[in-house]
Amino acid sequence: MADTAAPQPAVPAALPRVGVILPAGGKGLRTGGAQPKQFLELVSGRRVLDYAVAAFGGMDCVRSIALVLPRESMPDFSALTRAFPKVTLVEGGNERWISVRNGFRALDPGLPYILVHDVARPFVSAAVIRRCLEAARPDACVIAALPASDTIKEVSGSVVRRTLDRTKLIQVQTPQVFPRSVLEAVYAGMEDAGGGVPTDEAMMAEAAGCRVRWVRGGDCNRKITGAADVAWARWMAGRLAAGETIEDA
Repeated sequence: MADTAAPQPAVPAALPRVGVILPAGGKGLRTGGAQPKQFLELVSGRRVLDYAVAAFGGMDCVRSIALVLPRESMPDFSALTRAFPKVTLVEGGNERWISVRNGFRALDPGLPYILVHDVARPFVSAAVIRRCLEAARPDACVIAALPASDTIKEVSGSVVRRTLDRTKLIQVQTPQVFPRSVLEAVYAGMEDAGGGVPTDEAMMAEAAGCRVRWVRGGDCNRKITGAADVAWARWMAGRLAAGETIEDA
C-alpha cells in the first residue's frame, strides 16, 4: 500500500547568534515635525522606534541590542531598558556610520554576526528578519531589498542621460547582516583613511571588497521619511493596535 502520510512541514533553519544595532541618533526632521521622526508617537504609548525594539527584542537568536541615541535623549529611555533587558543605550555620533560604529563597540565581541536596522522602518516583519539571518555566511554580508518596480533614469541636473535597466536594480532596505570581522575591518579602514560619508554599512563593505548578497525585503518595511510616510505609519500602527495581522512575507 502506498504511503499516504501527510508531508511534514520543513523545520525552520536555526538562526545564528546575533547582536543588533538600532541607530536612532539622527535629527530626522524631514517629516516636518518639531522632534526627530524616530521619537514620534504612532499610537498612544508607542513611538516609531518602539516597534523595531520589540521586533528584535523578542527573538531568541538576538543576544544584545545597542540602541543608539542622541546624548540628550538617553535619560528618556531608561524604562525601555527595563522592559527589554537586552537593550543597551549608546550615545550616537555626528554621522550615521559613527553612530553605528559606537553601537558595534558596545556589543558582545563574541557574537559572530551583527545586524543593523534603521528604526525609521518600524514594521519590519519576522519573515524578512529570518531571511536575512538564514542567508548570513562568514564570507558574505546580506541586505534586504526589493526589485525596482519604477522606471529609473540617470540624470545630470535637469537633463535625462539614459534609462537604466531596472531588472538589474534593487531598492535597498534594512536589516543588513554582517560577519563581525567584516565590520571590524570596515571601521578600521574608515578611521585610517579619514573616510567619506557612506549611506549604509553595505556600501562600506562593498568598498572593502566584501561580497554582499541580497534577499527579498518587505512592502511594509517602508522607511518613514516625509509627512506622508508618517500618516501611513499611523494608519499601520492603528491596524496593529486593533489586533490585525499584517502579512508582509
